[in-house]
Order: sequence, then structure tokens, then C-alpha cells
Amino acid sequence: MLKIKKNQKNIFLFVKLILFAGVLYVLYSQINQFDKNEWTAFHLVNPISFVVAVLLVYPNIWLAYMKWKLTLLTIGTDSDKKTRVQSFFAGIVTGILTPNMIGNFIGRFYYFERKHRSQIITFTLLCNFAAFIASVTLGTLAVLFMGRIFVLKESHQLVTWLFACVLIAYIFYFFIDNLLARFRKKEFAYNFKKILRDNRWYRFKILGLSYSRFIIFTLQFSLMLHAFGAELNFILLGSIWQVYLITMLVPSLFLGKIGVKEAIALEILGQLDINDFSILFASLIIWFVNTISPALIGFIICRDKAKA
Repeated sequence: MLKIKKNQKNIFLFVKLILFAGVLYVLYSQINQFDKNEWTAFHLVNPISFVVAVLLVYPNIWLAYMKWKLTLLTIGTDSDKKTRVQSFFAGIVTGILTPNMIGNFIGRFYYFERKHRSQIITFTLLCNFAAFIASVTLGTLAVLFMGRIFVLKESHQLVTWLFACVLIAYIFYFFIDNLLARFRKKEFAYNFKKILRDNRWYRFKILGLSYSRFIIFTLQFSLMLHAFGAELNFILLGSIWQVYLITMLVPSLFLGKIGVKEAIALEILGQLDINDFSILFASLIIWFVNTISPALIGFIICRDKAKA
């Protein structure tokens, strides 16, 4: 049995590596087609926008931390500030190694007693799903506003599916406790429903924080592009929302979808006559600032504090 699970794990890892190699190849092919004159035209135009985009990492991380703090308060887990901070950054470290940062609960629950771990896992996944809802909702609105998805010639039918996906996502988010109570008669399902019933505004607050973070992501990306010469307008913002929408929906790998978002951004934002190198560097800088830098902080400050 253990051998079968190990083989399945190896196969899954192999498939992820193949997908990752494919993404890198697509990205390389796109870069290889770059006009060499664009490299000459690529330069920093607006330094202030660059600095502001980088500094927005602070409210970005703060909002993510507030989601974690609110979750611990809702669960009723006693913890000091040091434990909350270390568990939060430990979650970032484990998150970057899993698809869509979904594994952030792995680094978090080891800082708390075993009796709280099932709740921490469940509520962290609920928070992650709220982030998914924000991306898909605003991305779908961007598609509706622009009339189509830039990477597709005909996308009317897909827009209908996107709206259906958004509706189902909201229903699942606000009624998951009832679903669990029906199909899972275990104690944790009962406790999960009870906590949500006693904290009726929890999901609304988490969703609000998720939307706020998504707006921060949008501002960062748009300001970074503006720093390299792109014009700030609603078309640019809507296009960025489409980038995040498609990035969220495509098969996920690891390291914050490095390579995936860049390939998608080049396809979509390239249609706005933005310098290809500006798109690539803006996306990579945002990835490093938002994903790698807090993970490095986690490696430095986190200590082994697992509880039984």
C-alpha cells in the first residue's frame, strides 16, 4: 500500500515537472520571438511608480496576516503574537511549494495543538477559496466589460460558463457548512458549522479582505507596468484582471505559478502594445516581491515549534 502511494506521488510529481517544462518552453518560445528593438526601448520611465508598487507588498502581506489573525480568533485558538506571526510566514514557505499556495495550512498547523489542527486546515482552505472567488469574480467582470477574453477569438459561451462558475463558487462558499453537515457526520463537521453559525460575519470579512488583496495585486502590477512606460487606464486594469483570472483557472504547478502567469501576461498584455520586456520584468518583480521575499522572511524567523 505504501509502495502504491509512493508511486502515485512520484507519477504526480513527474506530471507536474512535465507541465512546468512545457510552460517554460512556451515562455522561452515567446521570449525568443521578442523584437530585439524592444530591449533597446525597455527602460525605467516612472521611478515613483516602481517604488510604490514594491512598497505595496506591505499592505498586501498585512491583509493576508489579518485573514490569518481573524481565522485564529474565530476558531478560538489561544496564541501569542510571536506564534501567529511565525505560523503565518511558515504557511507562506510551504504554500509556494504547492499549487495556488493551497498548502499554506501545512506550515501553520504545526504551531498549534493537535485538537485545533483540523479546524485550522478547514478554515485556511476556506480563506484560500475566498481568494479564488475574488479573482474569478473580478476577472469575469473584466471579460464582460471588454466583451471577450483577449487570448480567444470567440468567448461568448465561455463567459456564460464563467458566470456559472462564479455563482456556484459563492453558493459553495456560503453553504459549505451545510454540505459538510449532510455528508460528513464527524465531529469536526459539526464544530465547523457551529463556529460559522456563531461568527456569521466571518465569511464576509474574509471575502472583503480577499477582494482588498486582489485590488492591491492589481495596483502593484499596473504601477509596475506604468514604471516601464505603460499607460494607466481601465483597459490595462481589466486586462490584468483577465491575466489573474486565466492564471487562476489553468493547471497549477508550484512557486506561485512562476512561468505560467508570465506566459499568459505576454499573450494578453502584449495586445495592448506594451513592451514585451516590460511585461516580463514587471511580472517577475511582482512575483519576487509578493512570493519569494516573504518566504525568505519565513525561512529566517520561523522556528521549529510543533505541538503535540
